[in-house]
Amino acid sequence: AIVSDNRVIPAIGVGWSKDEFGLLQQDFHTRGKRADEMLEILPLLWSGEMVSYEGQFYQFPRLEMNPAPTELPPIWVGGISKAAMRRAARHDGWVSDLQTSDEIIDSVKLIRRYREEQGFDPEQFSVMATPSDAFTPDAYRKLEDNGITHILTQPWPFYHGNTDDPVKKRDGVLRYAQDIIAKMA
Repeated sequence: AIVSDNRVIPAIGVGWSKDEFGLLQQDFHTRGKRADEMLEILPLLWSGEMVSYEGQFYQFPRLEMNPAPTELPPIWVGGISKAAMRRAARHDGWVSDLQTSDEIIDSVKLIRRYREEQGFDPEQFSVMATPSDAFTPDAYRKLEDNGITHILTQPWPFYHGNTDDPVKKRDGVLRYAQDIIAKMA
């Protein structure tokens, strides 16, 4: 945050692969609770003040993390389970998985409902979507009209399929800029 002038947006997900948790000798079934506790800890550490913590999973004596950001970074939460969406609703944004536009829009509606239930403004929320079926300005406008604030995409497959060819990737990015981005401005 200090280096980027507060342009850092941490995004977290709890993970889905039980094998990965086993390799790290961590309990797969408590990953959500551990993530929630860590999400309590991060703003404490970012305060720049002397802080300590005594939680169920994490404990540490008084410490100070510096340099502290001049603003608390927003926290975005990824995931498509209802637990992930409830977690996202308590924070600043949500990151979708590769889903259809309708699935993303339905998820945003659910997260807004969770935000309202928890006393948060349902409109003050960012969404980074990875739509599997949006290829035109109208498709992106539909997402925008339904609360999607950011798009994560790889545009070259739209033009050249899945390719490792850097020339085709560059061409795909340039064409996407002309075909989509320029028409959205």
